[in-house]
Amino acid sequence: MSWLLKVLPYLLAVAVCAAWSGLIWHLAGKSSGNAVRLEWQAERTANARAAVDAFTRTLSAQWQMTENLAARDAAHAKEIQRVQGEKALLEHKLRTGGVRVSVPARIAACPAGGPAGATTAGEPAQARAELDPAFAAAVAGIAGDGDEAIFDLNACIDRYNEVRERINALTRAGSASAQTP
Repeated sequence: MSWLLKVLPYLLAVAVCAAWSGLIWHLAGKSSGNAVRLEWQAERTANARAAVDAFTRTLSAQWQMTENLAARDAAHAKEIQRVQGEKALLEHKLRTGGVRVSVPARIAACPAGGPAGATTAGEPAQARAELDPAFAAAVAGIAGDGDEAIFDLNACIDRYNEVRERINALTRAGSASAQTP
């Protein structure tokens, strides 16, 4: 028994050192796992923040584009009303005879016994024919409708180009910020 008493403090010291080493090893393993877990959560948080920022940027650009297009549409509608008013006034003046329209006309002349190229007395150098007021108003209406359609088409093209530029700008900005180093 005396040898057991002599070895017991050494056995206790070895047991305490083993327990201490096991505790250190266990805590080191947990802290290593926690570090990896924290790094993973930080990466997820950064990705979520980038997604929220991109969504906010997109939503802001959408509202701004909506406001710009609404302002453009209002200006276009006002311009169309102005053009339609001018067209209606011109058609009214043409129908009532306030404005007369004439076109160049050829005169069917019988060959006369005079020198070639000479005009007969009392005839102007170039003859003109006046259009019927209703016909002149109809021609002006057709031309006005064509002008209005061209104006609408140009406004549509302008809207398309503005939307395309905004989307391209968002796409370029989104792809630059979405890349990670």
